[in-house]
Amino acid sequence: MATATRLQNHPFGIRSVALGEIAREVAAGEPPPLGINEKLAVIGKPIPRIDARAKVTGAAKFTVDVKLPGMLHARLLRSPHPHARIAAIDIGAAARHPGVRAVELITRPIGRAMEASDENTHADPAGRHVLYVGDAIAAVAATTPEAAQAALALIAVDYQPLPFVTDIEDARRPDASPVFRGPVHGESFAGGIPTAGPLPQQGNVRGPGTAGSRGDVAQGFAQAEVIVEGEFRTQVQTHCCLEPHAVVADWRPDGLTVYMSTQYTAGVRNELAEAFGLPRNRVRVIVDAMGGGFGSKSGAGNYVRAAVALSRRAGAPVRLVLDREEEHLDTGNRPATVQRLRIAARHDGTLTALSVETYGTAGVGLGAGVGNIAQAMYDCENFAIMQSDVFVNAGPGSPMRAPGNVPGAFGLEQAIDDLADKLGLDPVTLRDRIDSSPVRREERRIGATRIGWSRRANLEQYKILGSRETPAIEVYLLENYQGMSSTDAYGIAEPSNIATAPAIANAVYNAIGVRLRQLPMTPAHVLEALGRVPSRSVSR
Repeated sequence: MATATRLQNHPFGIRSVALGEIAREVAAGEPPPLGINEKLAVIGKPIPRIDARAKVTGAAKFTVDVKLPGMLHARLLRSPHPHARIAAIDIGAAARHPGVRAVELITRPIGRAMEASDENTHADPAGRHVLYVGDAIAAVAATTPEAAQAALALIAVDYQPLPFVTDIEDARRPDASPVFRGPVHGESFAGGIPTAGPLPQQGNVRGPGTAGSRGDVAQGFAQAEVIVEGEFRTQVQTHCCLEPHAVVADWRPDGLTVYMSTQYTAGVRNELAEAFGLPRNRVRVIVDAMGGGFGSKSGAGNYVRAAVALSRRAGAPVRLVLDREEEHLDTGNRPATVQRLRIAARHDGTLTALSVETYGTAGVGLGAGVGNIAQAMYDCENFAIMQSDVFVNAGPGSPMRAPGNVPGAFGLEQAIDDLADKLGLDPVTLRDRIDSSPVRREERRIGATRIGWSRRANLEQYKILGSRETPAIEVYLLENYQGMSSTDAYGIAEPSNIATAPAIANAVYNAIGVRLRQLPMTPAHVLEALGRVPSRSVSR
């Protein structure tokens, strides 16, 4: 039976440019749309946050503040080797250590690419391969943190070290030490694009994926009057949340309660219910306050599952908080990328072709891509993308604020500025010609006006930026109504993170006349770049 629908008018357009209405077909039970902001009583108005006082006074309860009666403290045993086979493991001495209530072996690690043969997911720890320094092997729960830490040292592991590779260029070589023993599969959104589909794999290189390509790029380059190209590199970036990853797991006969620093309570509930064979209505996930996540706290990772298993075995609540070293080793990261861009255009700026070839590494994970920014940002009928994962013996990547699009913008926006320079066009003018988004056009107009774009400073007028010179950040909210739902709500936080690195890189180019195509832009890289500037004679 077909769902009953009706037509409903929604606000549509940009408030400061042109605002009207659009009719949308919606379900018969859909609530009426909200009015524009000026007609609302709460949304868009400066009202106190309900958690503001608790946070500034220290009364807010974070996961690390949770204390339950009889609570145990857990620690994880991690591999000291970047690649090894576990020949044998003995937990007997650890289990007998005073204060120890439970020991669990981690035999089915998640969050990484999985070998097609599933050899790395068996219950017997003997034979398991550890793939990076920090790979979790076992967990201990004890009455004190000190007892848990001491027990870890009593776990006897017979490692058989294997060849490893940690450099992305070395890993691409045909004779590189293999990270995996065969083809892998899995899902990840670390690079902003799905990775679940089958892709070719040669050694440590999986791909390329070409989803999103369109048109005839060869024909587009043949029609070009101007071509620019360049290679850009971005590095691994860890989330480094102010509050570390933490969990308190409380397994009881009537169900599981998990106190956890997470961005996605429903997702964690669903994962744990499936992993431990529980109905969803017997799993509760509680988060009161969270000290940052940025994409790294969206799932029930190995540490969470270890805490739950320990609680089930010990019959007591278990607290597990990662330290700063663990945060960098094994809680995810923004993958590193190498991007080769080639852009073709006519003299008026019209793009005729755009190709992006990338390879990146999410360690032993998947999804080291550059999102869809090059595919979607600028008008170009002929677009080709080829994205490959390169495996190295390092912890797996994970989504991080605007996955893929942050490194993708670093390359794309510098290449667009290069094109404007070659065409003799102002970079804002070129973008207005090739970007059909009215929202971004208005953003550029406001930004150019506020910073005095037409009066850009030269090198002599640039100031060395310190804390006192950092300008006040002005926030302008564009009322952009799309009529997509009754609330028309969508996220606005991540886009502000995307443009920062390329904006700085373009500003540096405008100041010194040479491109910095690699992050981080350290003083050493700047000096190296300046050394490549050809000397110029000075007329007297």
